[in-house]
Amino acid sequence: MDLEAKLKELENLTAKMESGISLEEGIKLFEEGLKLTKECMAQLKDYKGKLNEIKADMDALLDE
Repeated sequence: MDLEAKLKELENLTAKMESGISLEEGIKLFEEGLKLTKECMAQLKDYKGKLNEIKADMDALLDE
C-alpha cells in the first residue's frame, strides 16, 4: 500500500473511532492506526533519504 493509501486508511480509522464505538473496537482500531503510522513514518524516512541523495547529487553538479 502506498503512502497516500495508508494516510487515507488512517483518516478512515479516525472517523470510525470518533463515531462512538466500543472500547474493545477502539483498541483494535488504535492498534491498526499505530501500525499504519509506523509504516508511514518508515516510508517518509526513506523518502527523506532519497531526497537527500538527490540534493547531494545536485550540489555536486553545481560545485563542478
